[in-house]
Amino acid sequence: MQQGFEDTGGESLPYTPDIAPYGSGTVPTWNRVNGMYHIPDAAEGEFFWAARDVENAVSGSPEARLRFDAGEICHFTSARFVFAYQIVGYDGGDDFGYELFLDGFPHHRKILVDGVNGGGVSTEGWIYDTVPIPGTAHTAALEIFFDQNGDDVAGVDHLQLIASGEDGNCEPVCGIRTGEPRINCLSFTNGPDALRLTLPYTGAETGAVVFTSEGVVGGDDPAVQVDGLIRVDGYTEGAQQLLTIQGGDCDIVVPLEFPHDQCEPSDVVINEVMAAPAHDVNGDGVVDPGDEFVEIYNAGQLPYDLSGHTVHDGSNSGARFTFPAGSELAPAESFVVFAAPPDESILPEVCHVGTASGFLGLNDDTAESVILRNADGKVVAQADFDDAPEGESLTLYPDGNLAGGYHPHTSVDGEPASACAASVNLPVVLTQLSATSLYDAVRIDWATESERNNRIFVVERSKSGAEFSEIGRVLPGNGTYVYVDYAPFPGLNYYRLRQVDHDGHATYYGPVSVRLDSGSIRLFPNPTAGRIRLFGDIPKDQPYEVFHADGRPALTGSGRVVDAAHLPAGVYYLRLPRRSEASSFRFIKE
Repeated sequence: MQQGFEDTGGESLPYTPDIAPYGSGTVPTWNRVNGMYHIPDAAEGEFFWAARDVENAVSGSPEARLRFDAGEICHFTSARFVFAYQIVGYDGGDDFGYELFLDGFPHHRKILVDGVNGGGVSTEGWIYDTVPIPGTAHTAALEIFFDQNGDDVAGVDHLQLIASGEDGNCEPVCGIRTGEPRINCLSFTNGPDALRLTLPYTGAETGAVVFTSEGVVGGDDPAVQVDGLIRVDGYTEGAQQLLTIQGGDCDIVVPLEFPHDQCEPSDVVINEVMAAPAHDVNGDGVVDPGDEFVEIYNAGQLPYDLSGHTVHDGSNSGARFTFPAGSELAPAESFVVFAAPPDESILPEVCHVGTASGFLGLNDDTAESVILRNADGKVVAQADFDDAPEGESLTLYPDGNLAGGYHPHTSVDGEPASACAASVNLPVVLTQLSATSLYDAVRIDWATESERNNRIFVVERSKSGAEFSEIGRVLPGNGTYVYVDYAPFPGLNYYRLRQVDHDGHATYYGPVSVRLDSGSIRLFPNPTAGRIRLFGDIPKDQPYEVFHADGRPALTGSGRVVDAAHLPAGVYYLRLPRRSEASSFRFIKE
């Protein structure tokens, strides 16, 4: 299939302009021409489509589009659009590109030419571009867009749909494949801890939507992003959840169960992480990934036994370092795991070091986690970051101060890293930060060991743990503080402090999380042979949904009694939609 705007009758790829054609090459023009200012010839044949001064009184729009509709393409193999374009003089505010539509949904948008101020952007004659079409699509269309004002010109020609064969499969096929979910600890307490789920996937599916029985979905969007990570916040240890990817040709349900004791409190922390070294940290004479390191610090008052503990990165592909039997870390001491053997003469006199098994392999431009597990495999310390700073480490300061979060090291003392060296003190040293549910309110408590140059504390809240908003301010006092949030979100809430100095410098502490309805709903009996009764803070007409373990709907109803007598024996999930979220519970039918 092709479209060359010729008169020969051989054009088989239909096109539609969103604005009626006008002009013939002069200012303005949005039409099929056989030549115009600075583009005298077509890329192929005699004619091409021209755009000159798109934003004008005739068009009434700052952007014009030309749509090429290929219709059903699932019978093709390795299908792709190919087209030629030429641009002359695009300056600031001018854009040229395309948007790919699959199965009626926008799939991918790309700007090919972005005008710049102070000088126009032009191509060297006609240029061909290729737009691949995923093999799971049934229909495809390509829209070429021109966002341009003034006497600059652009042309499009010889648009083709090319394929390697016609033996493709038009049966509905979901283009997404999910991997094993990864769970990160967001807190370490003796009670249910907050968790973050990341689910890797390959492929993409236009129209797919990700949602959960409880939680806030973020990360990459498999409807538009090929291969990526889905991130979900709002889970806690001991919960049972359903994650669903639905839409297009996909109907994927992933039942999720989280051990109640996966995150175990301890006195050790991941104190400093170097993921993108730019100087010779380990002293071996070269700057390379061997300069990566992870520093573990004992923030407690007693020696800590590290025997059998293992260090992992976010890939969960195996331990990067295992502490031998008898490894012990005294209070306020560090242990540094280098990616390659260090020259210990360059390190402080008291510095315990080890070398990773093979490599550390820390990501320096995408999301990464550093995890410390004890000999039983439970997570006792963890550091998560989205994008490591180039050439410097991320560090806690003062050493061991988890409440303060991680900061680029140069913001601490101007140095890029300080393996085994003590960091400088902050104007405010936080010793405690917590959030407690008061049924329909949340109490935030914090305490400081010392304060200097402190102007104010700003309390911030978030539903997802990603974007925070200010909810209140507290002036400096005697070192012990309380703030009550009388309008929290239903379910899970995240809180953090922003401490502001008199010079305007801000330091963040937290976040901490709390769930308002944690433990407020109970199912009895569980397991059950017939009816299940719901106890807790729920209305008499509470709607509910029951799903099989594979995500298939089993029954729906309302009230505080669920009649499961007719269900076959097995594992089920009960979902209770409540205000802006939903609670889910696992039960067994005997």
